Amino acid sequence: MLLLRNLSDGLRSLFRRERVEGELDEELRAFLDMAAGEKMKQGMSRKDALRAVRLENRSVEVTKEVVRAAGRESFVETLWQDLRFGLRMLCKFERQTRGTQNLAPSS
Repeated sequence: MLLLRNLSDGLRSLFRRERVEGELDEELRAFLDMAAGEKMKQGMSRKDALRAVRLENRSVEVTKEVVRAAGRESFVETLWQDLRFGLRMLCKFERQTRGTQNLAPSS
């Protein structure tokens, strides 16, 4: 059951990349706002609180990459990339062998 869920989530992210990216952006923004709110309760200004949260937590882009790598989506995306690469290599090999067959002496 877990494998099916991983595959369905991965396919969703593969074909609806913009939506998934938007959801991730929204979630990270909400986290930054929540953490900044905690800092503001301690007496910091909003600008300083946001800066402190960004310094404490890595950059947003690095966080996105970590989330993507840890998620189920990376499995399907990596599988898709591997399949495309394998197909390209098979086509390349076919072209190379077809060219050498023409050069081989016929008996």
